[in-house]
Amino acid sequence: MKTLHMFKVKQILLFSLFISWATICESQVSYFGESLLNSKKLDIFKKTTTLFTFQYADYNELEKFDQAIKKNWTITPYKIIKPEELARYDTAANYSVFYFDTYNDNTDSVTNVNIIYALKLLTPSKKPKVKEESTLATVAIFADPNTKMLVKTQDQQYGTKRSINNNILSYLYNNSSFFNWSPGFLTGYLKQINDGLLANQNCNVDYQFYNKVRLPELAEETLYIPDYIRQVFSSRLALLPPSGIIAEPYNYKLKFVSYEALDSLILNKTVPVKYVVYTQQSNDKIISIYDSEDDKIIYQRFYPQSPNFEMNDLSEIKKVIVSLK
Repeated sequence: MKTLHMFKVKQILLFSLFISWATICESQVSYFGESLLNSKKLDIFKKTTTLFTFQYADYNELEKFDQAIKKNWTITPYKIIKPEELARYDTAANYSVFYFDTYNDNTDSVTNVNIIYALKLLTPSKKPKVKEESTLATVAIFADPNTKMLVKTQDQQYGTKRSINNNILSYLYNNSSFFNWSPGFLTGYLKQINDGLLANQNCNVDYQFYNKVRLPELAEETLYIPDYIRQVFSSRLALLPPSGIIAEPYNYKLKFVSYEALDSLILNKTVPVKYVVYTQQSNDKIISIYDSEDDKIIYQRFYPQSPNFEMNDLSEIKKVIVSLK
């Protein structure tokens, strides 16, 4: 039986108004190094110790998560803590923190639900015993339907804003299922954030990005697909896409693998693999391919108003490979 952990954690607030949620939505991993340069927040961050928090179930694989961090996190010293320990750092100096949070945005009377793993800088406020939080980076998280519904209906829930926020965060850490989350996936996410912030860069958001050298290698190599894509959406894979058009199938090598097997392949430094990460955010989706050789993204495409994974998504990858050969 799961032990329910209640803890105090503050709601994420964006103090940097130039960072838009819309930009975050279009990229699986976002970072804001260039935007934070003028405020000196980036320099302050590089002198902090970064605190990592995970879902409570993740601590059963703590060694793997620690290995994932060690592999690519070089920008600051780090420490892994339990979520309930966050309260100890409310007024402490020289810390940044990764933790799960949510936000809603409304477009044309439609509420879009977003779950993120956010890197925040904690800095002293002019008010005593209060910290300001600045967003440095985010990872878009693909959560289960119950989590999305809880976040979407938060305005209809009874209680103070603080109690509702704490209830949601407790649910994220105790009960939620995150499909695009594992120690192996974390290595890729941290690589993008670490290198982007070291270079004082913002994430460059494109509807489609691909590496012209590495992506064509998939014509001869195996593309690994995590089982959650097949398990969660197996009934939909056979359906016609919204366009009603079935593209030429992806006929290069594919292999479906479990989280455990894929983590082992990603964290194994001797045999690099290329693998898919599918992220659903509200009514949109992001399809990414990472290369574990150096954990960089070699392909990414954002699909607005098309949330479900389709076989045509693989066909689009094939089209790009063929065009580059």
